[in-house]
Amino acid sequence: MAEQIDYLKTLSLPETNFPMKANLPVREPAQVETWTKLKIYDKIQENNKSKPIFSMPDGPPYANGNIHVGHCLNKILKDFVIKYKSMSGYRAVFIPGWDCHGLPIEHAVSKELGNKRREKSDTEIRNLCREYAQKYINIQREQFKRLGIIADWDHPYTTMDKSYEASIIRTLARIFEKGYMYRGEKPVHWCWSDGTALAEAEVEYADRKDPSIYVKFEVTKGLDKLGNPKGKTYFIIWTTTPWTLPANLAISLNAKFEYGLYEIEPGENWVLAKDLAPGLEKLVGKKFNFKKSFKGTDLGGSVSVKSENFDGVICKHPFIERSSYVILGDHVTLDAGTGCVHTAPGHGQEDYIVGMKYGLEAYNPVDDWGKYNDSVPEYKGKRVFDVNALIVQRLQDSGYLILHEVLNHSFPHCWRCHNPVIFRATAQWFIAMDQTERQSVGIRGKALSEIKKVKWVPTWGENRINSMIENRPDWCISRQRLWGVPIPVFYCEKCGQAEASEILMEKVAKLVSEKGLESWYQASPKDFLGSSHKCVCGHDQFRKGSDILDVWFESGVCHTAVQETHDGLTNPADLYLEGSDQHRGWFQSNLLTSVAINGHAPFKTVLTHGFVNDAQGRKMSKSLGNVTDPFKIMEKSGAEILRLWTAYEDYSNDLQAGQESFDRVGESYRRVRNTCKYILGNLKDFNPEIHSMPYENLLELDKWALSKLSNFMNLAQSAFENFEYHKLYHGLQNYCTVDLSAIYLDILKDRLYTFKREGAERRSAQTTIYLIIRNLVGVIAPVLSFLAEEVYQDLPGKNKKESIFLTDFPKADPKWASTEHDELWCGIFDVRSVVTKKLEESRQAKLIGASLEAKVTIKASPNEMKFLREKLSDLPSLFIVSQVNLEPGEKLDVRIEKADGTKCERCWNYNSDTGLVEKFPNTCPKCVRALT
Repeated sequence: MAEQIDYLKTLSLPETNFPMKANLPVREPAQVETWTKLKIYDKIQENNKSKPIFSMPDGPPYANGNIHVGHCLNKILKDFVIKYKSMSGYRAVFIPGWDCHGLPIEHAVSKELGNKRREKSDTEIRNLCREYAQKYINIQREQFKRLGIIADWDHPYTTMDKSYEASIIRTLARIFEKGYMYRGEKPVHWCWSDGTALAEAEVEYADRKDPSIYVKFEVTKGLDKLGNPKGKTYFIIWTTTPWTLPANLAISLNAKFEYGLYEIEPGENWVLAKDLAPGLEKLVGKKFNFKKSFKGTDLGGSVSVKSENFDGVICKHPFIERSSYVILGDHVTLDAGTGCVHTAPGHGQEDYIVGMKYGLEAYNPVDDWGKYNDSVPEYKGKRVFDVNALIVQRLQDSGYLILHEVLNHSFPHCWRCHNPVIFRATAQWFIAMDQTERQSVGIRGKALSEIKKVKWVPTWGENRINSMIENRPDWCISRQRLWGVPIPVFYCEKCGQAEASEILMEKVAKLVSEKGLESWYQASPKDFLGSSHKCVCGHDQFRKGSDILDVWFESGVCHTAVQETHDGLTNPADLYLEGSDQHRGWFQSNLLTSVAINGHAPFKTVLTHGFVNDAQGRKMSKSLGNVTDPFKIMEKSGAEILRLWTAYEDYSNDLQAGQESFDRVGESYRRVRNTCKYILGNLKDFNPEIHSMPYENLLELDKWALSKLSNFMNLAQSAFENFEYHKLYHGLQNYCTVDLSAIYLDILKDRLYTFKREGAERRSAQTTIYLIIRNLVGVIAPVLSFLAEEVYQDLPGKNKKESIFLTDFPKADPKWASTEHDELWCGIFDVRSVVTKKLEESRQAKLIGASLEAKVTIKASPNEMKFLREKLSDLPSLFIVSQVNLEPGEKLDVRIEKADGTKCERCWNYNSDTGLVEKFPNTCPKCVRALT
């Protein structure tokens, strides 16, 4: 395509203020300053105040560093949407937001303080965290503005605003009042490095090497259920977390599975699932002599282990004086292992659930920092992962270890510090996903129902979030940190009973909204409970809870804190737009809190974009050195290249950001800009209010050009409506490169430069290219905002607005879409492509130089001859040659010869009558007419 517009590189263009070289790194910041100075965002809102609302809240980025290319993709996509909607008859406010609380900021502040951290009070740390977040809000705001994002930058929302923090507490109060919030001691993902619980959305998975061991648990009671085999009998378990064995309380079987009793050697018998026995037999290299089979129900208990009538087999722990009860659980599968599952209710969700059924304690011998406590004296003070090797060695020495291998497997890690996490039972606050005593339909059921009512773009987003909601456990919302919104609960100093109510939470919310978050820490429990309040145990002394809320809960109340409080936003919103990771993050947290308190989803449409990878499709990583720095791109090429790149790729998939991509986009930008430059250069003597011609009087070629403009405008509008920006990108490239540069503008040069200045032919051309450029810049404005504004300000005519974004999105005149002569023009341009190819061959053969040196003879079939004869007088200008002859033939054939006559020094066409007029020597008759 590049060679098709080479003429734009060398063409001597008329004078214009529009620069050929964009110099975007310099011109763009000046344009941003102009938009800011003129308060364009405010004027857009004033202009649209009476129009229907289009509501799209901003999913808040985290305020802890410079923006990266993923931020650019997200904010630019949102800018496409807002600008298009604003220009298309909607009041579309854009209130940028920032996520401010949480562990990364607290860590960053502690790291900056170093040893001085211990000297600071909790209040001082929170104040430093607030300052740190505000610093990066200010930095990111300017970085987003540099991208050409027009928004209400002076009035953003942040999760550390007093009003927002109060909304967080009020939303929690409503959830508590509806009976979804509860406190329980159960296993949760726990980051031992940060000393806090994690939610599902805060866990990422990465490969890790761990021990893979098979261990024997000796049967001590219930041998009769196994037929009283001779010798010792063991249940065989498999685990990749040896450190959890000190917390083992049971062995789970599946009630429906077949289990086999195998004699391994005289005096030793093993019990495991029959389907998995051949695999273990091969691994250990021993012969398994099958003796008898049993159903899981024959061996597992059916009542609580606390009952004197426990009817299951009982084993003994391999290195702790404790029983391990054989129980039944549906979570046991035949995917791996032995079908006999090591069960530690304090260290696993499924273990906890089956343990509750059997009355087992959620026993957890591990402290907040991942170290064993007093209940395991042998390993006290040692970190769990360090104990793996010690336990394996102990099992081997005692003869209970059957097999030890190393397994490379996917393992949960903390998404902030990237250390492996553990499951650990602690007392935490949860939001119940399923029905409760006060709610017959749980949050899960409501959410799954609402998901079906939402439009998901792309459509696979529905299945993704649906499966996540279906399978997620109760939401652990408490965290053990300083920097965040507190869970406003009080605890009895004597018995530890929690005192919580919607009324108490509302009191805290009111205080926070008036005096800020620190007022909670400065107040005493009696300020909320009253001086006479007593616990059910009769004690009257309370302490405030120290837990804070999950930051996903904080950003997940956007529907109440932002959508319901900001003029121009609605609940539900028309659109949520974020990356695909937000199905487990912001989309999900807003959905769950909204259905909990409002009974409906907070959005009507959810649009998801992919991640940005490097040119090889690899995840960007500082360690790999493959991170794309958006500021380097802007310094070299301008933000406009990032904006066009955002439209270039199909964002529904992961995107690639490499120099090759940006170079390709840069070339595409140059084509569009040069097309605009060429058109503007030919409009300097054109006043649209005076010189425009009515459509009916335009030349046929110009009408064809407007039909192509109409096609492009309709394509563009469809692309914007359906968020298919890559279709807009490719449509724009095809329109500028082929329809305009390679055909229409190429043909038009002669008419624009050599025809009579005020003549109808030239004014017809100018009228057409004016309509093209005026509508083209309106269409591309949401994407190429800097270019569109620059061109708009350079357009001829009066009554222009201060900004293109105060104009309406253009719509094609229905007359332009006329298809009356489409077949005719299509046939002519098919022939033109053959002629162009023959001309190039003739140039290479040195038969001619420029195409105007040629005479073209076309042999054509009767059907082709019909439309060629109809436009015979126009064919030389259409083909950009001096003469065209037509001859009948069986099929299309083109012959190139030297043109007849003398070259006109004005238009360079060859004509036998050149120089006949004495007053205009060396001038052809057409140019004589133009000069007289």
